[in-house]
Order: sequence, then structure tokens, then C-alpha cells
Amino acid sequence: MNRNALKYTIAAALTFGALYLAFRGQDVNTLFSIVKQANIFALFGIVLFQLIAHFIRAWRWQYLLSPVKTEVGLFNSFKAVVAGYAMNNIIPRAGELIRPAMIARSEKIPFAAALATIVLERILDVVALGSILTASLFIFRKQFEAAFPEIASSTLPVLIVIAVVLILFVIVLVNKTVEALLLKLIATVFPQKVAVFLGTAFDTFTTGLRGLSQKTILPIIIGTIGVWLFYSFSTYAGIFVFMGSGIENIGYDGALALLALTGISITIPTPGGTGTYHYFISRALAGFFSIALPSAIAFATITHAVNYIAITLLGLFYMLRAGVSLGKAKEANQEKKGTPKHALRT
Repeated sequence: MNRNALKYTIAAALTFGALYLAFRGQDVNTLFSIVKQANIFALFGIVLFQLIAHFIRAWRWQYLLSPVKTEVGLFNSFKAVVAGYAMNNIIPRAGELIRPAMIARSEKIPFAAALATIVLERILDVVALGSILTASLFIFRKQFEAAFPEIASSTLPVLIVIAVVLILFVIVLVNKTVEALLLKLIATVFPQKVAVFLGTAFDTFTTGLRGLSQKTILPIIIGTIGVWLFYSFSTYAGIFVFMGSGIENIGYDGALALLALTGISITIPTPGGTGTYHYFISRALAGFFSIALPSAIAFATITHAVNYIAITLLGLFYMLRAGVSLGKAKEANQEKKGTPKHALRT
């Protein structure tokens, strides 16, 4: 209870703090008058491309789940993906439990096995986001250094860490002795609770990755490219929301920079990037492309709201129809934590 209270307090503080930084000094009436000028077709394009990206993510998830079940329903996978994002929009990280709970219920597969695929998916997304961020830093290096010096200075070390971790995972996959040594090192270096968490996550990831066949690798790569390609299309459609504001002139490369910052904002534990998205995107538009701050904030507000509302409503509808709740998902996760390690490998 205390841990949850602290977690929610931190999330609320981050959300309202970021919203304050984004909206401070702005006139609400001015922002509202700008929002009313939004292009409805651009807003429709934002949501449409997001849903297509989620559909591709659901298709890719079928291949990640293939070691557990060879034929997973695509629509069941899609509903679970959207429901997961809906819960993330309400409670940060809650969707990581809802997704495996829904697919486990609809496809009659173990919750623990479904949860393992979420870890695999996050690694793929980190690699994709890191690639987009690197490209954006190369194109807009001076702008990043001026507007977000903390990101510009920390990106290279983060990418190096990601590369080292991926190399270690490859080594672990071909040599189980190395895996055992790393698990022993984790148990030695970290406190018991942290070591158990890291060791379980590490073992779950490597177990799930070993279960994939060579036939699934290419679809997973294509799916990852497709997911982030349509995310970029969604962001690109968004730049035409306020024609005449100058945002439409930032081009596709500018949209990629916004997408990279969107990815960063969502990794911060706020509900669906609320506050953090508004701060990063408005600051980037004003700092990178000299967009008037009221237009930049109005853009961040309307593009976030249209996705947030559409995905949350659709996802909650799927959850209610499936009869899945966060409480049931937490119960399944607690049962998974009590499962012996050898049972996770079955």
C-alpha cells in the first residue's frame, strides 16, 4: 500500500509539474481559440496511423508469442495491445499487466509466458527509439544542444549501454554458462529484492528469446520497422493540424525529432505521457523551429488529447468486454512471481 501510494504520488507530481512548466504564463483563451482551428482531417490521420501501428504491433506480437502458441488470434492480440495502452493512459505501467492478462485469458496461454514477451517487445522498442533519436540528434544537433542539453549529452552513453547489453544478450543466448555467471553476479552485487527482480527479468527475457525460431526473426524485424514507421506517419499527419502556424513546414525529419521526444516523454512514468509530452513537444517546436509558443502548446495539447481519448475509450471498451481488470492482472502477476524458475522455462 505504501509503495503504491509513493508510486502514484511521484507520478502525479511529475504530471502536474510538467504541465505547469509547459503551460505557465499562457493565456487559456488564446490557446482555446487556436485549438478551435484544428484541421479535423489531420486529427483523423493521427488516430488512424496510430491504430495501424498498434495493429502491426499486434501482428508482431503473434510471432513473439509463437513459442507459447503457434496460432494466436490477430484481433485478440490487437484488443490486448490497445487495452494495455488505455491502462497506461490512466495508471503508468499498468498496461504491462493488462496486455498479458487479456491475451492469456482469450488464448488460454500462461500469464507468465505472455508477460515474458512484453520484456522482449520493450527491448525492440528501445532499439528502434534509440535509432530514431540518434538520427534526430545528427540532423538537429545544435537545436538539441540548445533546447535539451541534458538529452544531447546523455544520449551517446545511453546508446553505448544499450549496445553493450544487446551484445551480452547475444553471448548469453549462445552460452548458458555466461547466463549463469551473470545471474550469480546480479545476486552478489545487488540487494536481495533488487537481485530477484533483475534476475527474474533477465531469465524471462533470455528464455523467451531462445524460444523464438529463425522463421520468426524476419517478421519481428519487419514488424518493428512497421510499428515505428506508422508512428512517424501519425506524427507527420499531426504537423498539418494548424495550417499557417509554421508547424506544417518542419517536414518529415522534424516529425521524426518530435517522435523521438514523444518516445522519451512516454518513458517517464506519467499517465500516457500527460504533461511530459506537452513540455517536450512544445519546447521542441518553439526551440527547434521558432514556432510561436501558444501555437506549440496548442499543438501538443490537441495531438495528445485526440490520441489519449481515442485509445483510452477503445481500450477500456475491450477490457470491459473481456472481463479483465487491473486487480485480476495483479493477482496473475503475483502467482507468476511465486512460480519456480524452471516452470517459467516450460
